[in-house]
Amino acid sequence: MTTPVPASAPFAPSTRILAGSLMGALVVIGVALSVVLPAPDAFPLLPLAVQVLAGVVAHLLLETVGYRTPPLAADLSDDEAAAQARTRWQALMIMRFAIAEFIAIASVAAAFVLPDGSILTYLGGAAVSLVLMVVHVWPGARPVGKVADALEAGGKRSGLREAFGLSAPGPIQRL
Repeated sequence: MTTPVPASAPFAPSTRILAGSLMGALVVIGVALSVVLPAPDAFPLLPLAVQVLAGVVAHLLLETVGYRTPPLAADLSDDEAAAQARTRWQALMIMRFAIAEFIAIASVAAAFVLPDGSILTYLGGAAVSLVLMVVHVWPGARPVGKVADALEAGGKRSGLREAFGLSAPGPIQRL
């Protein structure tokens, strides 16, 4: 039986701090760019449409590859399984962050290169990236559950949900 890790363990808060810092960096970049980029003449609809489309593509990519990880080996001890689960969670979280952040970074370049580029060009991309990060990077029940499900596909409990203070899935009741 896996020993549950309390929600107050250092892993969960440090992971939330890391995710929040990564997400907050987009706001800091936006503040810095607001000093450098010109004021908008008009609202750039074409760049925003491209950014939203890129966000949909990124979401589909994240759903396809962002949660893939081999199952934990059944012969691992509970402590070894928990340690591997945490390591894999962090690696996958950083990968998902990089994919989600790409739209904001590309929007920085677009804001400088496009003839009608402005701070709004960046803000559109940053907003799309932040939405992707809330859905895929922040350690909420959905992303933690998806990674835990992948880790536990071989039958070994990961303890990942419990590390974040989430409840483990119970038995399925059929009527």
